[in-house]
Amino acid sequence: MPALASSPRMVGRQPELDALVDAFVEGDAGTPRTAIVRGEAGIGKTRLIREFLAEATRRSSGLPLVTAVGQCVDLGPIGAPFGPIRRVLRDVHAAVGVDALRDAAASPAMIAALAAFVPGLDDESSASVADTGLEFAEVVEAVLENLSVRFHLVIVVEDLQWADAATLALLKTLATTLRGRHLTIVATYRSDDIDRFHPLRPVLAELERTRAIVRVEVRPLTADEVVEQVSLLPHSDLGDDGIRALVDRSGGIPFLVEELVDLGDAQLPDTLRDLVLARYERLGDGARGIMRTMAAGGVHVDHDLFAAVAGAPEHDLDLLLRESIEAKVIFADGAGYTFRHALTQEAVEGEMLPSEQVRVHRRYAEVLGELHPDSPDAISAAAEHWLAAHELSRAFDTTVRALEESRSTFAPAASVKLLERLAELWSHVPDAAERSGTTLADLHLQASIAWQDLGDPERSLRAANEGLGAPIDDPVLRAALLRQRYVGEFNTRRDPDPATLDDILNLLEGIDSDAAKILRSRILTNIALDHRPKDARADLQRAVQLAEQAGSNQALAIALTNEAWRLSEQDDDEVAALIPLERALALQLNPSARAYVGAAYTDMLNRLGRYDDAAHVGERHLDEALDAGLDRGLGGDIALSTAQALFSAGRPELGVAVAHRARRLLDRASRIHVIRLLTTHYVWNDEPEAREALLAMERATVDDARRQRPTRSEWWVPASVDAVVAAAAGIPGPPDNAWAERLDSVAGVLQRADSSPQSRRYAAVAGALMVRAIAVSRAPVDAADVDRMRASIAGGMRAWPDRGTARTLRRYIEAVLADADGASATGRSATWRGLVDDLADGSMPARHRDLASLSLASALLAAGDRESAARTLSTLADTASTHGVSRIGYWATRLAVSAGIAADGDNAPSPAMESLTARERQVLALVAEGLTNAQIGARLFISPKTASVHVSAILSKIGAGNRAEAAALFAAANGGSPP
Repeated sequence: MPALASSPRMVGRQPELDALVDAFVEGDAGTPRTAIVRGEAGIGKTRLIREFLAEATRRSSGLPLVTAVGQCVDLGPIGAPFGPIRRVLRDVHAAVGVDALRDAAASPAMIAALAAFVPGLDDESSASVADTGLEFAEVVEAVLENLSVRFHLVIVVEDLQWADAATLALLKTLATTLRGRHLTIVATYRSDDIDRFHPLRPVLAELERTRAIVRVEVRPLTADEVVEQVSLLPHSDLGDDGIRALVDRSGGIPFLVEELVDLGDAQLPDTLRDLVLARYERLGDGARGIMRTMAAGGVHVDHDLFAAVAGAPEHDLDLLLRESIEAKVIFADGAGYTFRHALTQEAVEGEMLPSEQVRVHRRYAEVLGELHPDSPDAISAAAEHWLAAHELSRAFDTTVRALEESRSTFAPAASVKLLERLAELWSHVPDAAERSGTTLADLHLQASIAWQDLGDPERSLRAANEGLGAPIDDPVLRAALLRQRYVGEFNTRRDPDPATLDDILNLLEGIDSDAAKILRSRILTNIALDHRPKDARADLQRAVQLAEQAGSNQALAIALTNEAWRLSEQDDDEVAALIPLERALALQLNPSARAYVGAAYTDMLNRLGRYDDAAHVGERHLDEALDAGLDRGLGGDIALSTAQALFSAGRPELGVAVAHRARRLLDRASRIHVIRLLTTHYVWNDEPEAREALLAMERATVDDARRQRPTRSEWWVPASVDAVVAAAAGIPGPPDNAWAERLDSVAGVLQRADSSPQSRRYAAVAGALMVRAIAVSRAPVDAADVDRMRASIAGGMRAWPDRGTARTLRRYIEAVLADADGASATGRSATWRGLVDDLADGSMPARHRDLASLSLASALLAAGDRESAARTLSTLADTASTHGVSRIGYWATRLAVSAGIAADGDNAPSPAMESLTARERQVLALVAEGLTNAQIGARLFISPKTASVHVSAILSKIGAGNRAEAAALFAAANGGSPP
C-alpha cells in the first residue's frame, strides 16, 4: 500500500548511507565491493538505495557511471530463473548501448546467449542459451567483468528474500570472485522474512564470511528522528500528544509513520490492518489465542505476569510462544515479550471478542494485585485493566491508590493521567469524594499544575477551567484555580486582565494557613513582573517572606528566581542577580522547581558572558529535567539557553545538536527563538543549504511569528553578514539594498519599552556593525537613517553601567563606530588590540571575538604593521571554522591575499583549481559571491539540484571542506580580486 504523502528527504540513516558510499568509492577506485542491506518491511531500504544512487551520481568523478536495478518478485518457492538479472541487463544495455554490450560479450556465442534476455542485442540470431553451450551465469559474469574496465557499474538487487536460486548463486559468485574491477553491488532483503529454513540464509552466512562484504543494518528511527520525519510531511501538525502516540504506534518504521500521518484520527483501513496482521494470521489457533491474551497486556508483557494470566501448561505455552517468535509477531525482550510494532498489538487486541476482553482484562488486574501489590506501576496498570473489564468502582479505587504512590515521587506525566482518569470516573462512582479523600475541583487543580510542569499550557488552562466549573467550598482552592487560569491564559498569550491577580489576593484576605501563604507568595511573584514592576522589589521581598513562613522550598525558589529576574532587568549590578539563584539552587526542590531555577541560572550566566559556565550548568540541568520527564517547556527552555552558550563559547557542533533538541522540545511559539539561533549560525558558518532546509521545515513557525509580531523583525543577520564581516576587514562587501529596513528594525528593538536590557544591548552591537558596513561599502543609505541609529545606540548606552559585560560591549561598539568614522589607523589598532586581549577571557560570543580579531588585522595593515597582521590573519583563518564562523575565516584569507601577506605558495596556481571545467569555474565564482544553490541555479539557468551537484564536485576536486573555504581558495587563485 503506497503512502499518500512521503517525506521530501531521508531522515537519519547517515551512517548507513556513509557505508554504502564508502563501498562505492572503493569500487570507483578499482576494488569491487558488495553491500548487503537488511531491515524489516517498511524500514526504508528502498529510500536508502535511492539516496545512495543520487549520492553516487554526485560523487562519480572517474569512469562513466552505469547504474542498474533489478527487483526480485515473489513468484513462489521456485520463481523464474535470473528474474532480477534480466532487469539489470536491460538497464546496462540502455546505459552503455548495443555496441559496448556486444564488445563486452566478446564472442558471437556470448552475444547470442545474452540476446535471449536483452531484446535487440542480436536480432539476426535466434540461438538460445542452450544452443550456445554456455552457462548464462558465466556469460553475465564475463560481460560485467569486461564492462567494469570501461565503466563503473553499480548494480542493485532488491528484495533478495524473493530471489530465485539461480540469481542467488550468481550474486554469490559476483560478490566473491571479481577482482580489480570498477564494480559496486548492493543487495537488500527483508530481515523479518528470513527464518532458519529460508534458502537465502545459507547464502548470507557464506557471504558474511567474506571480508569484502559490507553489512548494513537499517534500524527503526529514533523518537527524535520520527519527530523530524513528521515535520517534513503535509498535515503533520499533530501536537505533542499526537507525536508521542505516533512514535509508539509506528515503532520507528518510516512507512508506518507516513501512513499514520495520512490517516489522522481515522481507524486503520483494512489494507493496512491486513498488512499489520499478516504474520498473526499465519499462526495456528492456539498461538493466535495466546497472542490475543498478550495483546490485552500491552506492547510488552513480562513472562511471569503473562504465564499467570494465560494459565496454560508451561510446556504448551513455550511452544506457542516459540511459534509466535519465529513468525516475527513478537520477540523475546529481557524477562518478557514485545510485539514487533505497537500497531500489531493494537490490531491483535482488536481481534478479541467482547466477552474475551472482559475476562482477560479482569485476570490481568487480579494477577497484578497478587504479584505486585505495592508496585506503583502495577497498581496503575491494574486500574486500567479493571476499567477495561468494566468494573468502574474497582478501577476508581485502584486509581486512587496509584495516585497516592505517584505523589510519593515526582512523576507529573503519570500523575496527570491518573488525575484525569479519576475525574472521568467521578460521576460514575458512588461516594467518590469519600473514596478518594478529595474533591473534583482539587483533582482538576492538581491536573492543571501537572500539565504546567509538563510544558502544556493549553491543557493546564483547560484543567483550571474544568476545576472552576466544579462545586467549590474552599476559598483557597478557588483562589488557586483562578491563579492557574491566569497563568494558563498568560502562557497561551491570551492577555489576561492583570487586575485578576488583585482579586485573587482579596479572596485570601484573613486566611492564615500555610496553603494561603504559599499561594499569596506565588501571586505576588506574578504581580511583581507582570503587573506592578515599579513595586516589584517590595512585592518580591514579601513573596520571599511568605514562602519562608510557610516552609515551602518550592515557593521560596520561585520567589528568589523572580527576584533574580528583577535584578537582571536593572542596569546597576548584573552579578547581584546570581545571588538569589544560587540560594534557590541550594534548597531541596522537586524537579520542576529545580528546572525552573536551572533555566534561569543558565540564562543569567549567558547574560554575564560566562559561556563555558552556562554550557556546563545548562547541560547538567537539561539532563535532570529530561530524567524527570520535563521534556517540554522547561526542558526546551534549558536546551535553548544551553545551545546559545555553546555557540557563544565557540562549540558549534554541540550547539547545533542541542539547538535541534530544543527545537523538538519547544512549542511553535517558542521555537522561533531556536530557528533564529540556528539560521544565524548557518549564515555565519557558510551553510546556506542547512539554513534553507531548516526554514523550509519550519515555514509555518516563521510565518506565525511574523504575523504575531510584525514589528519585531530580527532577521537582518542572514542577509547582512557578508557586508558586516567585509567591513571589519576594511573591504567593501557585496551590494545590499535593504539597509534602511534593517536599520529601522534594529532601532525598534532599542526603542521599544518591552525590550529586555539584554536585547537592547545586542541590538546596539548589531546597529553599530551595520553603520560600519554602510560606511565602508559606501552604500546609498539616507544619512538621516544612519544618524537615527547612532542616536538610538548612544541613548541606550547612557543607561549602561561602566562595569562587567556592559563596559565590554560599550568599548566594542565605540571601536566599531570609530572605524566607521575613519579614525586614525594607529588609534584603531591600539583600540582593537586592547579589546582582543580583553576578549580572550571569552566574555563575548565567539563570532564577535573573531570579528574583533579581523578588525584588528585590518587596522594593523592600515598602520603598516604587516607582520602582526599576518600572524593575526593566519590564526584567524585556522580557527574561525572551528568556532562556527567560516565566513570570517574566508574574509581573513581574502584580506591576507589582497594585502600580499599570504604564506609562500598561497598565491601559486592550484592544480586542483585548474582541473575545474569552465562551468565549474562559473559556479565557484558564484559560490565566492555567497550565493546559495538556488541562487546559482537562477543565475546560470540550471536547477538547484544541478547546482548542488556542481558544488559537491568542486569541493571534492579542490579539497575544500566547505563553501567558505572554497571561496577563499578562489580568491587566492585570483589574486584576492572580488569575484
